[in-house]
Amino acid sequence: MKFSIRISLICFCWGILCQPVITSAQVTIREFLKSAVDDPELRSYDARLEYLKKKPYQLSPLQKLEFRTKNNQLDPDRQDFALRLNPANPWEIKSNRNYFEGYQSLLTLERDFAWKEALLQRYLLIIELLYDTEMKILIEEDQKLTESLIAIMDKQQYSDFFDGEDFIKLKLRQMDQMAEWEETSFEISNQVSKIVAHYPNASQRTVAWTYNQVISIKQLEKVVDSLARLDEASATEQYHQQMITQANQEYKLEKSNINLGFLQTEYEPYRTEQDRTPWSISLGVTIPVVNPNKGDMTKKKLEVIEAEHELEETKAELTAEKKILHDEIKSLINRHQALAAKVEELKAGGFSKTLATMKDSNPAAMVQFNSNIMKLSVIMLKLKENIMLKYIEFLESTDRLQHRPLVNYLSASLEEIQ
Repeated sequence: MKFSIRISLICFCWGILCQPVITSAQVTIREFLKSAVDDPELRSYDARLEYLKKKPYQLSPLQKLEFRTKNNQLDPDRQDFALRLNPANPWEIKSNRNYFEGYQSLLTLERDFAWKEALLQRYLLIIELLYDTEMKILIEEDQKLTESLIAIMDKQQYSDFFDGEDFIKLKLRQMDQMAEWEETSFEISNQVSKIVAHYPNASQRTVAWTYNQVISIKQLEKVVDSLARLDEASATEQYHQQMITQANQEYKLEKSNINLGFLQTEYEPYRTEQDRTPWSISLGVTIPVVNPNKGDMTKKKLEVIEAEHELEETKAELTAEKKILHDEIKSLINRHQALAAKVEELKAGGFSKTLATMKDSNPAAMVQFNSNIMKLSVIMLKLKENIMLKYIEFLESTDRLQHRPLVNYLSASLEEIQ
């Protein structure tokens, strides 16, 4: 009996130890960003690229093969047979191959843009969750201050410090804080649901990220300054450059879409009776005095001109946008740093020390002081969220989000995502 109980206990303990760790593990930001590669839109591009890898567009050197027959002079004994070969235009074969190779390059860039969009959505979800989580912490701290202030005023009901109107306002404020807490909790739950929708593997795991896990404002500033100094063509510029190349290839393809001619062998069996060779060969060569594709060629040339102007416009827009976003980030960081310095000054300043040392002062004054400091902390948090959003917008505008090797730009160490 004791032996069976011991066996059961061992099995029970082993069962607990063997429970999947994934049920209690936390989803990492890196893991969530990595899931962007499984976005459904990317599968469409992958399928098309995989199909083009088989080179189904490769033209045959033989354009057309015809079997011909004719009756000579309506004589049933004088039947002629011929085999006509139409060779493919070698310039058309080359242009066709170059066109589809360029098309693959365009598809690859478009796939990267779809990947960038998937990454952008995930970055925005992360930042929103970080903000809501931090806001909930601040609301909870403010609730504690309000509770302390209410407790103090309860004890002061029969003293000169007590003010009935202030007490009522404080109770109403407490109710507002409860509503804010519930609203923020709902927003956190909503953000987690969106994250799970983008990454189903997170459904049985914890999604809880804080600002302590991500890049600091100082590190973020260094990254932005470093990227702002880079002078290299972005993926958007490469895409427009490839559009020019592609339009040129289409122009060449239309230009070379001309039949070169034919090679024909004929067999006339009745000639053997005349002691003559029954075989003969004929050759025809097309002389393109006038190209019949001039209309299509003109359309493609117009597309080349349009693509060239779009590239110049894109370069100017990206340069201007890069500078504007960089300046906005620097301005927001300066405001955040100035406010942080002001808060530290207030906390360590003479007024704070005076309130702490005054024996006969109203004890509620120190709590109210901390409550006002909390309001400044909320403003700092909103500034931080704006900085993070502008940071991601800067990375998206400069095509760094999908740049290889893929980097977790919310990581303090800028870890690579394999």
